[in-house]
Amino acid sequence: MDKRFLALILFIVSCAGLTASAQQTATYFPYPIVPDSISTLQARTDYLLEHFWDFCDFKKAFSSRQKMAGAFKDYLSFMPHASARQAHRSVAKLLKSLDKQPDDLLFLARKAEEYIHSDTSDIYSDELYLPFAVAVSSNKRIEKAIRDRYTLQARILSGSQTGMPAPSFAYTDRSGMNAIFSPDSTAEVTILFFNDPDCMDCTIARSRLNADIRASNFIKEGVMRVVAITPGEADENWKQMAESYPESWIVGASSEVDEIYDIPTTPTFYVIDDEHKIALKRIDINTLLNLISRL
Repeated sequence: MDKRFLALILFIVSCAGLTASAQQTATYFPYPIVPDSISTLQARTDYLLEHFWDFCDFKKAFSSRQKMAGAFKDYLSFMPHASARQAHRSVAKLLKSLDKQPDDLLFLARKAEEYIHSDTSDIYSDELYLPFAVAVSSNKRIEKAIRDRYTLQARILSGSQTGMPAPSFAYTDRSGMNAIFSPDSTAEVTILFFNDPDCMDCTIARSRLNADIRASNFIKEGVMRVVAITPGEADENWKQMAESYPESWIVGASSEVDEIYDIPTTPTFYVIDDEHKIALKRIDINTLLNLISRL
């Protein structure tokens, strides 16, 4: 089949699906109907996001949190097809509408974390999640202990998003010396491997990366460096376990790194490019090895 024809079919199906999703009668409240005069997928999605909540009475909608969560999930599902500008405008408008409804704001923030900022999220975007964390952290109607958690989240995400310069941090190396991680390196690629020596998945990921011939060659050639960091103290147990890590890796423990980098679970990898910026974050070993195979 001609590739251009196939692309046209996929585009038509996408547009039709978008319209159907917006018009379905089973929704919690009426979703907007996109005018037929708007033809491109992005423009149609932008319109849908701009008007998504027009028919939602926020003062009553949260009486059924399950249904509201479903509508919110629908809303987020359109985000990948929209322009970044409209996505951010829409989220800002939604959050402003809930400024005086702290319990409902917190509910949506928790759902946003579940839907777009967890390891099980269908769509992962800390860029979209960040405004929810900021909104909760700055709302004085919400309990301080809860706000403090979101304040920390917002601070971490604000400094460790994809495309940003990789932050430096202090760590203790396996010889017990204090050191500073800096993205400034002659290596073209730096792999930040956040792990816990007692974690079985971390051990498997470490073994697979160490066994990868292509990665080993890149390290020998100085093209790549691997920095394996355990979030936590450099205690005796860590020092013993750290001895088993490859000698060609930089290995350390840092009690502050999980307040600088977004590390909800281990193992997880960050990839830092030759401009010292975060190219990829929170990827697993399969994604990393696939990337290395294509370098």
